[in-house]
Amino acid sequence: MDRISRAFYEMKFELEFRRKNMDEFQDFFAKVMALRYPNDFVKVRPWGKVGDRKNDGYRRSTRQLFQVYAPNEMTAAKAVAKIDEDFRGAVPFWKDHFSEWIFVHNSAAGLGPDVTQKLLTLSKEFPEITLGHWGYQELYNEVVQLDAHNMAQLLGPALSQRALLEVNVQELRTVLQMVAQAPAPTLVDLRPVPLGKAEYNRLSEPIQTLLNAGRSRAHLVERALQTWFDPAVGDRIASGLRRRYEELRDAGYGPSEIFSDLQTYCGGLVVGSPEHQAAVLSVLAYYFDECDIFERPLNAQV
Repeated sequence: MDRISRAFYEMKFELEFRRKNMDEFQDFFAKVMALRYPNDFVKVRPWGKVGDRKNDGYRRSTRQLFQVYAPNEMTAAKAVAKIDEDFRGAVPFWKDHFSEWIFVHNSAAGLGPDVTQKLLTLSKEFPEITLGHWGYQELYNEVVQLDAHNMAQLLGPALSQRALLEVNVQELRTVLQMVAQAPAPTLVDLRPVPLGKAEYNRLSEPIQTLLNAGRSRAHLVERALQTWFDPAVGDRIASGLRRRYEELRDAGYGPSEIFSDLQTYCGGLVVGSPEHQAAVLSVLAYYFDECDIFERPLNAQV
């Protein structure tokens, strides 16, 4: 896996982790673990009136029992109550089968002191059982151990350095045609892209890696626009991308979510081939450097 593929998958994992809640997150966690530990991890599903007996997944070889909690909004009081209820509910039914209980959550910011204190309190009460918690980093550590085939099963086909090298003008025309429906803007920012724009917009390191990769083929985007039968197509695409960016920004979406949405805006809802994704990335890099998407630093030199 090359650095472009790694950056692509890191970005995709972050988005999946942040976007999924409730049952979707539980299913995502179970899929990660089943791919990582085939024939070892067991997904426990609710069964009639007995439910799942407070067990969302079990790894036989390590005697680990997992309980997943992924609400739309996590509060300390609800998380503490959930831990107490689920742990105490699991012990009577599963105590002979597990020696480690792991609370899996979807809080990217981590757990607060009240939750940590609750885990420590239960550890003292049940010293024979190890209590722990998994969040973003712990689950990501499992994902990065997957081989290429399983990674693609989890997060889709990967963008790669090879795919970027295979991008051609025709592939770019296909992408550009999809986003060429907006009217031309009345004002175009012709100033050069300022240094530090990516950092100013709080774009993650994986996204910066992908943008840098896209820049290697951005000259083909310019060539495609220059040879287009409609000379106004570039301005219309810039206008459409800018409008979509502003809608997302004003709705309160974060930088990673905005970048991902713009990828969908350019490439379509169905994830295309690696070559198609590379073409989308080249288009986004081109318009990022043209300052049509994301913000120009306030102190940037004109």
